[in-house]
Amino acid sequence: MRLGLVIQNNGAPAPALARTMPRCAEELGYDSIWVTDHVVGVRAFRPVYGATWMEAFTTLAHAAASTSRVRLGLGVLVVPYRDPVLTARMITTLDHLSQGRVDVGVGTGWSRAEFHALGRGHLFDARGEVTNESLDLMLRCWQGGEFEWRGSGFDLRKMAFDPVPYQRPHPPLWIGSRSGRGAAMRRVAKYADVWHPTGLSPDELREAGDRLDALAGRPIRRSIRLSVAPGTSTSRLVEELAAYRAAGCEEAAVDLGGPDAALARDDASARILAAAQELAAQRDAIAG
Repeated sequence: MRLGLVIQNNGAPAPALARTMPRCAEELGYDSIWVTDHVVGVRAFRPVYGATWMEAFTTLAHAAASTSRVRLGLGVLVVPYRDPVLTARMITTLDHLSQGRVDVGVGTGWSRAEFHALGRGHLFDARGEVTNESLDLMLRCWQGGEFEWRGSGFDLRKMAFDPVPYQRPHPPLWIGSRSGRGAAMRRVAKYADVWHPTGLSPDELREAGDRLDALAGRPIRRSIRLSVAPGTSTSRLVEELAAYRAAGCEEAAVDLGGPDAALARDDASARILAAAQELAAQRDAIAG
């Protein structure tokens, strides 16, 4: 199983960690790094997230310049509060600058307040449908050339998109959903190169993944984003990752930061680096 590290682009130590941890993660042997996509702090995020954020695309652009091997993950991009054409261009630019190392996590978002803060509050109730059309439009952009688009939310005439992404046909789409049913899983079945849930146990991941494969009519690669409480022993975490591997999980993105209160501690940066080093030392046991 491949091992990814969530870079803390939120919380008090975010500016320093966003600068230093991508290179550290690569040197420690991690396969990927991941950043979280939020823009502002809202009351509904507490106590997990506060108001401190480093913007996801900018953070990964810096990471692309300071690394050469590790993959760069948006985990997950809140698609419906971003313009899809501009987003397609930003992803393409990052994909070229990193020479094809971008993985695009996809989510619909859940904070109405954040949608309003970005001038997209009117789209919140229809965010699932907006996400689907946005993905369709982004995929069309990534084919390149001149085209027109007449959809329910976007109307484009004689638009050209060039260059196309470095990765062909496009950067992999990692789509998050926790359940095994409903519109969210139909989105995963239609668009996902990788299913990227969070908060599922290994048994839940196996069961929902099997339902997803049946719904899609194809096997979809499975991953997990795993939030680790500060103080969790490395041996316990390695055992948990082995259970996910046995459930068919091909990659885990591990978040060692904890909630905002843990990130506010003076020793947060040192604690996260030490935990990342300990976990990396167990790579052989995790890979299986």
